Amino acid sequence: MKFTHFFLILSLILIVITGSPLISERHQKASLEADNENYNNSQSESTPLEINGGNENASRVEPECLHPGYGEINIHSIKLGEKKVIAHEGDKVEVRGNIAGKEYHVGESGGPKNTCHYDGCVVLKGYLGPEASKSSWSYISGKLTEIEGLNVKITPQKFCLKANETIEFQVEVIAQKAGTYYLYIVAFGEKGWKSWDVIEVEVR
Repeated sequence: MKFTHFFLILSLILIVITGSPLISERHQKASLEADNENYNNSQSESTPLEINGGNENASRVEPECLHPGYGEINIHSIKLGEKKVIAHEGDKVEVRGNIAGKEYHVGESGGPKNTCHYDGCVVLKGYLGPEASKSSWSYISGKLTEIEGLNVKITPQKFCLKANETIEFQVEVIAQKAGTYYLYIVAFGEKGWKSWDVIEVEVR
């Protein structure tokens, strides 16, 4: 009888000992699954829109404000204060500019028209490009290259533009290498519109 009790107690101890790793393993597996689910949920959350050079952001515009060439044609809302600057290697020059939340109208000729604006959040970027600019983005974008020979800083570079508002910015250029450069400042609107202006930088 005592032997039977001893055997039963020993069996229970073995069950508890061997079962503990299994319970722990199941707990760890459940914890990992929960962590993975939380990670996947965090990855699926929406992130802020990245403003880039594509036309896909035109979907953010009210349909009644879209017009032929929207996102393709230079809207000429950005203006640089100089057309040409001359500097020597190592010199720093500053050029002021501004961009406006221009008003435009969409509608059939002779009929009612919708009043719209080139507004929203904007990113300004600098590129080198050809001497002669054109108003077609599909053309000019293929001619733009990364900046070399100049150190360019735009302040502010990102901001949000209200309807009919004008925001000033500054382009700081440090001449690094002799040559003639055509510096393009391009505004990418979050709604898909684009505007650009160019300044000639001669480094002696």
